Amino acid sequence: MNQVTDTEAADATWRSLYRVGGTAPLIALVFYLSQLLVLIFSDPYPATVEGWIVLFQRSKVLGLVYLNALDIFSIAFLGTMFLALYVALRRDSESYMAIAALFAFIGIVVFIVPRVATLSLLPLSDQYAAATTDTQRAQILAAGEALHALGRATPQTMGFLFMAVASLLISAVMFQGDIFGRATACVGILASAVTCADHISLVIAPAVADILMPISGLLCLVWWLLISRRLFQLGHRS
Repeated sequence: MNQVTDTEAADATWRSLYRVGGTAPLIALVFYLSQLLVLIFSDPYPATVEGWIVLFQRSKVLGLVYLNALDIFSIAFLGTMFLALYVALRRDSESYMAIAALFAFIGIVVFIVPRVATLSLLPLSDQYAAATTDTQRAQILAAGEALHALGRATPQTMGFLFMAVASLLISAVMFQGDIFGRATACVGILASAVTCADHISLVIAPAVADILMPISGLLCLVWWLLISRRLFQLGHRS
């Protein structure tokens, strides 16, 4: 490992950012596994707005988990990982890292905005329970349908597509440099390629997308953990 490059990348000014950025993938993994366990042992996703209202009336916590509320925080926190990667790799290619950072933050916003909007189903469920007439209930259901449609119009996976493009650029820069190593770069390139192929297959071959999606998710998690390990090393280097 190039000691001069490591020393430059681990400049004391950015060590706190490296540590926070290294923590982000770990938080995302914990949240993801927590949600997965809840969904495995719980009922299927509600298919209608009425189903969501019934779910919230039964358990607000479970309803928030079903709406990926934990993902909002984990994906937002992943922004610190991408920021730390920009700082660590900007000397290798500042232009490409700036483009990658742009795509990453677009992806994060595209992921979060619809999820935050659909959280409004929670107060709507309380309004529905307090409604005293059929007209009031119909108006609340109409508002719920609009929020539900917003979530479907901008699915969370589109945010991952933007982040996959960012990850591909970052991995290409990693491959040319000495800070993260070529193994991490290769995993990132593979994860990004599979994620992009997954989104393309959603349009032309949905059955293939069902196969690629878990592979994409696993590869991304492995890449994030490799990045987390290296960012912690940079953050603690003297």
